[in-house]
Amino acid sequence: MNLYFLIAKRFLFPKKKFTSSAINFVSFVGLFIGAASIVLSISVLNGFQDILKSESIKLYGQFEIENYSDKADKSIKDYLDSNNHSYSIYNVDELIIISENKQSLIQFKSVTNQSITDFYNLYLTEKHEALSDNEIIIGNALASRLSLDIGDKVKIISKDFKFSSFGVPEAREFIVANIFNNRILRANDSLIFGIIKDSKNKNLSFEFNNSEALNINLSSKISSWKDRNKQLYEATEIEKKITFFTLSLIILVASFNLSSSIMQITSKKLKDLAILMSLGMNKTGIKIIFIIYSYLIGAGAIFLGIFFAILIINIQNSFALIKLDPEFYLVETLPMNLFIGDILVLVAGSLVLVGIFSLIPLRFVKDMSPNQIINRQI
Repeated sequence: MNLYFLIAKRFLFPKKKFTSSAINFVSFVGLFIGAASIVLSISVLNGFQDILKSESIKLYGQFEIENYSDKADKSIKDYLDSNNHSYSIYNVDELIIISENKQSLIQFKSVTNQSITDFYNLYLTEKHEALSDNEIIIGNALASRLSLDIGDKVKIISKDFKFSSFGVPEAREFIVANIFNNRILRANDSLIFGIIKDSKNKNLSFEFNNSEALNINLSSKISSWKDRNKQLYEATEIEKKITFFTLSLIILVASFNLSSSIMQITSKKLKDLAILMSLGMNKTGIKIIFIIYSYLIGAGAIFLGIFFAILIINIQNSFALIKLDPEFYLVETLPMNLFIGDILVLVAGSLVLVGIFSLIPLRFVKDMSPNQIINRQI
């Protein structure tokens, strides 16, 4: 194997320069750019996906049990209590909020004061104090749209409220006690936190973050943050696949150039190949030489491109050099995160492509003898 490697290395770095050297350079640069582009693009999409996850968990928890039953599902509550893990039992209603001449459809999330303190991670404008029954916490996007500030009064209408003599539900007055900020626009613009009072005869839900609790047998269905943000999560997953496929075309073209380089090398080195075959090297050995040759270029470019991309990711995460407009992107700096699985898929796919294209120009070798090669040189 050392002999094959030495010969391949000699073909790659000859004393006399061939036209194939330029093709080798183009192939190397193409594979380098392709690998680096895929890693950087996927890491950005991963970064935004991580933001979606973290911001969702802050408001909704990592897991949710709908139609929670204190009798049937009490085991999970006991487990979390015994392990000192926080959770939230809540109720959500679709209501209408009215401020002067403006109104909006909202989700009124009724929780406990302890849940606001211990479970939810809200970026509040002011220090949190226990809410009374007529106080609420609203998102800053909703506050901006309805021109509300802390201390302002609003009216909320629900079908569950007391009906007037005209047959319409009465409006109940609430005070804006605080304003939260979250990077999920949907929540920032429509979610309101209030205090749960009478939990009887209500469809309660249960939120928690401990994944070990999933091993407990429950009668109710458990959904995760991915399920609650299914459209956004699936959109980012599809975008990752499209990005990976599109940028893989760069690697495909570079691999094709590498195939052309091998074709030129074999035609330039026919005399050397004939000598090797006369000395006893079989056709399989010739193929191994050129496979090693292609991987010296391909693997080197791919791993160097990945290393370069990882370096860029670490620099960005450490120094935040690339700034973003938070009003549009919801973050101040470009988020980047890389998973080992993404690198493994890239390396495996790229090396397979390089291997396939390195074998294509070697098909004629199996039908060629040393005498034929020498006759072609005469």
